[in-house]
Amino acid sequence: MDEPLLEIKDLSVSLKKRNTISVAVDCLSLNLYPSEILGLVGESGAGKSMTGSAILGLIESPLYISAGTITLHGQSIVEAPEHIRGSKISMIFQDPLVSLNPLKTIGEQLVKTIKTHFNISKAEALERGKRLLSDVGIDPERIDAYPHTFSGGMRQRVVIALALAPDPDLIIADEPTTALDVSVQAQILNLLKRLCIERGTSIILITHDMGVISETTDRVAVLYSGRLVEIGETSDVLQHPKHPYTAGLVASTPNIDPHSFHKKLFQIPGTMPDINDVPNGCAFHPRCEHASNICQTQKPPLFNARASCWLLETPGETL
Repeated sequence: MDEPLLEIKDLSVSLKKRNTISVAVDCLSLNLYPSEILGLVGESGAGKSMTGSAILGLIESPLYISAGTITLHGQSIVEAPEHIRGSKISMIFQDPLVSLNPLKTIGEQLVKTIKTHFNISKAEALERGKRLLSDVGIDPERIDAYPHTFSGGMRQRVVIALALAPDPDLIIADEPTTALDVSVQAQILNLLKRLCIERGTSIILITHDMGVISETTDRVAVLYSGRLVEIGETSDVLQHPKHPYTAGLVASTPNIDPHSFHKKLFQIPGTMPDINDVPNGCAFHPRCEHASNICQTQKPPLFNARASCWLLETPGETL
């Protein structure tokens, strides 16, 4: 396998509030490889968006990176200036209306972004902006239009064009299709996959939708309460989950098989713990039907570089 594009080692993000310190991301380690789409999946509060923000340097007080390293091409980016992170790493946010300035045309926003990262004239930046719009499937002649004149799916395409403007090595896509209907969602996901292949761009796709994960990603990392609980090839993780939480997420995904319509959809009992009240040992143990005494007192390591569950301490153990 190629050398990793992005390496995260023992990353912890903490929250300091009065006399207490809570951990939002807990000792997270993972790699991302060139031209790879890596999914980050988990319920709300799992630490997905927090991880993406830490990579891009968007962590603000009272949150702070308390431990670990983040390197891109082997170079630390934790303390890198904002324009350096922005030129190598871009982000696609969930709501395009939040990302776009309603008072400026699409062209103005593209030109400003391009000129921030490249020493070229306004005319050259405008031509580059038109090519970017064409790449994401929007008529370049609409470059002088305002965001409100576009549909939701088209606005998200514009946001993707803005993310591509600096010609980044990595794009972090935070729930990029949540607000879109199913057909448009499929178009956006196919667009991301095409860009990954044609441009060699790597993508971290943050989502809670296991269907999106199965259709889009090469590998998937499952997070729970800020911890990595399972990681591996997407097809293997979804078909043969090793952690009870992953198995619960897969089982709770609706199935279009007509023979399953009469079955009640599985629901993981309980809720994600509050950041200020994470259980000792395995954070998932209060919700896990397989939990034993050791799960309540000791945090499990990542067995076989795959899953963090004490069930895997015994060779051959399966769910």
